[in-house]
Amino acid sequence: MEVEDIKVCEPISILVNIFLNHGFKIIEQKVTDYHFHELYFKLEGKYFGGIDNINVDKIIRHNTNIFLCSCHWSIVELVYT
Repeated sequence: MEVEDIKVCEPISILVNIFLNHGFKIIEQKVTDYHFHELYFKLEGKYFGGIDNINVDKIIRHNTNIFLCSCHWSIVELVYT
């Protein structure tokens, strides 16, 4: 997965794909820091029961809708519909 010619780190790629496989859609994606390959993804979809049990190495759940990657500090934000 790439965003504007910057490769997405594996933990974020895995996390985003989990949400895409559960019906979420990417509604925004951007590079927030080119130097550190820091990315931002906003996904929209319905809350599902397994969301509280997602466990991806190097992913920290900040709150109910924000996930951070500890390797590049990329962010995945969820918007529930």
